[in-house]
Amino acid sequence: MAQQIKADKDYTLLTSLLQVADIFVKVRERELLTQNLSATSAAILFLVEAMGKDVTPAKISRMLLREPHSVSGILMRMEKQGLIKRAKNMERKNLIRVTLTTKGENALKQAMKKEGVKHVLSKLTEEQRRQLKQSLTTLKEAGMKELNLSPKALPWP
Repeated sequence: MAQQIKADKDYTLLTSLLQVADIFVKVRERELLTQNLSATSAAILFLVEAMGKDVTPAKISRMLLREPHSVSGILMRMEKQGLIKRAKNMERKNLIRVTLTTKGENALKQAMKKEGVKHVLSKLTEEQRRQLKQSLTTLKEAGMKELNLSPKALPWP
């Protein structure tokens, strides 16, 4: 006979958060399939565009809370697809800069036209959106403190 596990309110909430995050990733992955882009690749295109000239693999890793070697592998695949260019910084040879190619800019424009995430989020009122953003910011800050990460590690959004 299977043992009944009493649901802990914190872990129940965590499970709900993870389910919603996974749903958003699946919605995003499904709509990007026609572009041969993953949700992570689209997020990287967005970050490179939003962060401007000083984008490095390390900064991307920090912003996505991913291990540097994981991001490095994704960047290599994106470069092979012609979406980004990685170039050594001439002043600091050990520093790599990431920029979008024309193909990457076009892919980002197409990815931003997708409406799946907007459709899901449209179910929230403006007040619910404001409350959710405030709650997520509070949780992000508490989690970063728990992980001993500087608030500067995730300066945006």
